[in-house]
Amino acid sequence: MNCNFLQPVNYLGLPPEKGDPFAFSQMVCDGTIGEGSTIEQINGTGNFWIAKQLDYGQVLILTFLLIFFVGFVVKFLWNFNKQDSDQKL
Repeated sequence: MNCNFLQPVNYLGLPPEKGDPFAFSQMVCDGTIGEGSTIEQINGTGNFWIAKQLDYGQVLILTFLLIFFVGFVVKFLWNFNKQDSDQKL
């Protein structure tokens, strides 16, 4: 995918003077990012693969992280409620 950035503007939306910080107000791209696309860096040092779906390894990792996170939250709340009132923060 090739993108061209057009119409630089400053923070007021006006054309920037020399040396002023600016941002582009328009972006025109040819091509689309579909189910799987390869993006190449401008200087050619690397390629990136973008996919819109999760594979089984990512689902497995997310499942374990979710179980540990929910378990930690439940344990924290359980311990907080069961402490003596003089030990609570």
